Order: sequence, then structure tokens, then C-alpha cells
Amino acid sequence: MKNIWKKISVLLVIIAGFFFFSIPSRGEEPLIIVIDPGHGGENLGAEYESYTEKEMTMTVAKAMKEELEKYDQVVVYLTHDVDMNMSIEQRALFAKEKNADFLFCLHFNMSVNHDLFGAEVWVPAGGEFYSKGYSFAQIEMGELTGLGLYSRGIKTKLNDRGDNYYGILRYCSEQQIPSVLIEHCHLDHVKDQDFYQQSEEQLKEFGRLDATAVAKYFRLRSTALGVDYSDYPVEEVPVPEGMVKPDKTEPETCRIEVTDINKETGEVTVFMEAEDSDSYILYYNYSLDGGNTYSMPEAWPRAKAWDQSDIDYSFTIYVPFDQPITLRCGAGNGFDVWAESNEIAIGPVEDPQRLKEEKEREEQERLAAAEQLLEDAASEKNAALERKEIDLDKLEAGQESTSSTEILIIMALITAILACIVFVSFFMAKMIHLLIRGNKKQ
Repeated sequence: MKNIWKKISVLLVIIAGFFFFSIPSRGEEPLIIVIDPGHGGENLGAEYESYTEKEMTMTVAKAMKEELEKYDQVVVYLTHDVDMNMSIEQRALFAKEKNADFLFCLHFNMSVNHDLFGAEVWVPAGGEFYSKGYSFAQIEMGELTGLGLYSRGIKTKLNDRGDNYYGILRYCSEQQIPSVLIEHCHLDHVKDQDFYQQSEEQLKEFGRLDATAVAKYFRLRSTALGVDYSDYPVEEVPVPEGMVKPDKTEPETCRIEVTDINKETGEVTVFMEAEDSDSYILYYNYSLDGGNTYSMPEAWPRAKAWDQSDIDYSFTIYVPFDQPITLRCGAGNGFDVWAESNEIAIGPVEDPQRLKEEKEREEQERLAAAEQLLEDAASEKNAALERKEIDLDKLEAGQESTSSTEILIIMALITAILACIVFVSFFMAKMIHLLIRGNKKQ
């Protein structure tokens, strides 16, 4: 009998242990999540080409809700699931009414000059809401960068009164609800467009990614998905004493030097050092006119983590040929505060194509000149020959003229002589006649 009771006791212990370890880490109370699709109704949000933010955030939010509901002991609400006008304060009050454990506000971004790219998460600036928001944001940023997006960081922003700039973070903090605002990517930059323009499925993937970050943060498990994040290492962020202000100081280091100039291609290699001890380097750009105009920002390398930027970087740029260049670079930190580098003057890099064409043209001109000399010499020779022939013709003509004259003179002389002979003969004959006649008279 004792053995039976002993076996029953062991069985009861096993059953009790099974139920104990089967209980979710949050106990009997479910986790309540509120998802806020940014904008709605008359508030369209960002508009780029055929994309409207309020439509995109709704797609992401519904996919996020559907994915989160696959986890055990989770209840999920949307602040609105149809296109409607809803104030920011109403959204926070909705979360308060549902007794939300966390509110996630979903957005997409655009920049004034259409030159920024990447994802960012905005968190409340003070107290435990900063701590919880930042702790979640690190997981979210890991998911976004894992997708291939560039991280613009986890940030706070204050208004003129020193309170949270973003209304949803401000009102949720007033209602004692942790919250974050997620800017998934920029609609207006080519580096981000591949993450949302291929199909609607990409937007749903954002939602599932957001849900996974939430599951990891709250260490959830899903029987349906077969995943368990109970032991996920969530970093505890210390609660700050006051408001965490954004870094408004420019990077301390921003220096450049030119290490190589390829005169065949116009490619210039630039070695750049940039560092910001209060933040990290987010972007770099360059100017070829001494800082009057700059190129579009490019991503600064981060070898270790999204918030640990490298201290130096070598990159190449192309300069226009045949123009003097005044090179200057800029480095922007995580809060878009920029510092300018020193200037470097680069003399005109001669255009190799122009030099080649000039050389070919000079060679052609030289050949043409040589051909012209030959032609001139040939022409001169021909002219000389022609002159010689003309002289010969003249000479022959002169000789012929001389011969004719001589013949005429000779003929004239002969004629004169004959005339004289005839005259003399006639005279002699008359004289003889007279003489004979005289003799007869005598």
C-alpha cells in the first residue's frame, strides 16, 4: 500500500512539474500588444511615386498582428484597422484602455532633400520608458539590419519644451505605456527601394520581422511556429536620471588626404578619418568645389555593430578632366550633424582622350603638311618643266623667225643684185646702142 501511495506521489509530482514548466513566463495574464499603423484618413503620411505611407503601414501592421497572434499568451490590438482619422492622443488613450504592455508605432520615412537612407527607431527620452524602448529597439535594429537595411540608429528627439518631440511617444509616456516609433526605411532613396517596391509581400515581411523582434524582447514562445525565445538575451539598459538629449555636436575628427590619382581614369583615392565620441559616424560625402556643393551621402563603414563606426576609410571618387579641383569631405553623425574636413587642391588632370585626339590631330596635320610639301615640290617641278618647254618652244620659234628673216634678206639682196644687173645691162645696152649709132653718123 505504501508503495502504491509512493508511486502516486511521484506521479503527482511529475504531473505538477509538467504543468509548472508549461506555464508561460508571464503567468496567467496574457501579454497585451497595441500596434499603431502610422497616419490614416486625411493624414496620408509620406507619398512617393505610387506609394502612400498610410496604406503601407496598415499592411505592415496587419501582418505584424497576424504573426504575433501565433505566439502563446499574446493579445494584439490595432489602434485602427480601417482607413480613418485618428489623433495621436486618441491612439495613446486606446492603448491605455486596453491596458497595453507596449505600443509599437509603425512608419516609413522620407527626407527633405531625398538624400537619406536606412532604418531608425525613435524611443522616449526619459525614465524607464527610455530603458525599455532602447532595449527593444536594439533587437528591432538587429532584425532590420539583418534584412540588409542600413541603420540610422536608435534616437531620442526633444521639442522646444524639452519633452518628447514625437506625440505618440509623449502621450504614451504620460499614460505610463512603453512605446517606440519604427521608421522602417526611406521611400525616396534608391538604396531602400528594393526593400519595399518588389511586392506587397515585402511589406508583410516587415510586419513579421517586427513581430519577431517583439517575441524576442518579451521572450515569447510559439507552439504554432515551433519557436521558443524564453532564453533570448535581452540587454538591460540602465534607467537614465534625466532626459537623454540627442547629440547636437559635430564629429570631433574629420580629416582627409589624397593617396593616389589615376591620370588615365581621373579616379582619386581618398583616405578619410572621422570620429564622434558622443555618437558614431553615419554618412560621408565629398565636394569638388571647396564645399559649395556636396555629393549624396554614402554609408560610413561599421565593422563591428550598427553603433560602432570605423575611424577611417579609403574610397575613390572621379574628378572631371581638365579642371582644377578643391576637394573637401563631410562626416555626419548619428543625429545628422555634419563636420567638414580640410581642403586639398588638385591640379587639372588632363583628359587622356583629349590628349590622344590632339596627338592624332597633330600627326594628321604633320602628315598633311608633308604631303603638301611633296605636292608643292611636284608642282614646282612641273612648273619648271613647263617653263623649260615654253623656253624651248620660244627658242625654236625664235630660230624659225630668224631663218625666215635671213631668207628674206638674202632674197632681197638677190633681187637687188638682179635688179642692178638688169639695170646695168639695160644701161650698157643703151650705151652700146648710142655708141653704135654715133659711129654710123660719122
